[in-house]
Amino acid sequence: MTQPDWQARLTARVSDAVRRFRTERGMSAQDVADACAALGHPIPRTVISNLENGRRSGVDLSEVLVLAKVLGVPPIALLIPAGRVGSVEILPGQEMPTSDALEWFSAEIPFGDEPEPDTLDARFDEVRKHAQAVRSLLKSMEVADEYRRGAALIRDPERRAGNLEWVAKLDSHVGEATRELQDYRAEMRERGLEPPTLPEALDHLDLVETEDGWVSVHDLRPDDPT
Repeated sequence: MTQPDWQARLTARVSDAVRRFRTERGMSAQDVADACAALGHPIPRTVISNLENGRRSGVDLSEVLVLAKVLGVPPIALLIPAGRVGSVEILPGQEMPTSDALEWFSAEIPFGDEPEPDTLDARFDEVRKHAQAVRSLLKSMEVADEYRRGAALIRDPERRAGNLEWVAKLDSHVGEATRELQDYRAEMRERGLEPPTLPEALDHLDLVETEDGWVSVHDLRPDDPT
């Protein structure tokens, strides 16, 4: 097997996926082309048609990313047809189960395993754990706000008092989760890792108090007092 042979087979997998997802979403090739242009990376309708009809010998990474966004799927879905085949030729002449291919491509750690310290796997694992903590905190904040709004609408004093007790407990949990996330981000920085950018609702977590007032940790110089 030669490299061009494998590249052609890989391109065919991408073209099959693009055609399938486009059809499922009721989009024409022109719809996809227009959406790609709107994202800032035009892919003409003729290019999309040539890809789907097998007249392209290769596909660029930029095209895979933009097409995946337009079609509303993760980029890996255009490369690995999970759930449709049992194995996939992920490298030239190297076929593996789709589950293994997904783990390798997305740097997933097998369930129950821990990555070796100071490795690339460990770095990915840190970022994933951070994402889980952010999602959990945002959900807790959402639930607390729902209970708070609900309590404000309750006329019965006893019922309102019961709801406010729940609000206080939820607020306490939010506060604890907030401190844990702040500590986790600080620990990541101490290990030389840059934490992911926080969503707008949590960007205040990167504020620290200095002699000059509250500033972002990103604006602090190494010799700044904290």
